[in-house]
Amino acid sequence: MNKDTELFKASFYADLPVIKRLVKTESDLQIKIPIKEGDYALYWNGNFVLISILEVLNWSAFGFYEYIEENILCHRMFDTNNVQILNDCINPSEYYKNILNCIEWICNKFSIHNYHLKDYSYYSPLSRFLFDDEEYLTDDEIVEALKDGFCQIDLDLINVAAKGNGIASYELIKKGANYNIDPLDYTNESLIINILESNNSFHMLRTISYLSHKESFRIHEPYEVLSSLYQVGVGNYILDIITTKI
Repeated sequence: MNKDTELFKASFYADLPVIKRLVKTESDLQIKIPIKEGDYALYWNGNFVLISILEVLNWSAFGFYEYIEENILCHRMFDTNNVQILNDCINPSEYYKNILNCIEWICNKFSIHNYHLKDYSYYSPLSRFLFDDEEYLTDDEIVEALKDGFCQIDLDLINVAAKGNGIASYELIKKGANYNIDPLDYTNESLIINILESNNSFHMLRTISYLSHKESFRIHEPYEVLSSLYQVGVGNYILDIITTKI
């Protein structure tokens, strides 16, 4: 296991002793995650994802914040005969505390301010349905939505939120953007919340399974682990921004 992979593993599992051993300078925070083979390479301008382990920890914190008072969180599966075939469980409260310890150590060591809004749109290809320069609503869909009476600012919010841009999402909400619209199916539900929550639910289960099997980390592609963590963490991050009253 090379240093980048070891650091990614340590940050994903919030293993502070390993982080302390490997991170000596601020540049050590930056790691490269190889792009998964196949069509995934079409989504990136290179053969790796460059990311700070601090962001990996942040995404974990965003994803598990709501479970900080729970001692067990499981991914269970049953076969057609209702026989349990999977029982992957973690202690989210303990995990979250370990995450905060890692974040605190890194920020203190390198005097990093970690509380400003962030734009994670660079990492949106990790969601595997968005190209790097493509947004959720196409130009044609926006034109049709405008004809149907939807406001440009609300449509813009869907696109920047879907791409993980916390800065732009906050600015649009501050200007009065309404997230509770559905310009595609014309329901009374919020399209962007449905997008973020549906991805979050599936990938939270995958993340729990990854976390509960630390010994088999090498079996899983680091890219796959990062992909699920992105959708869990950044999804929650954006949801908090757009649904919080300003």
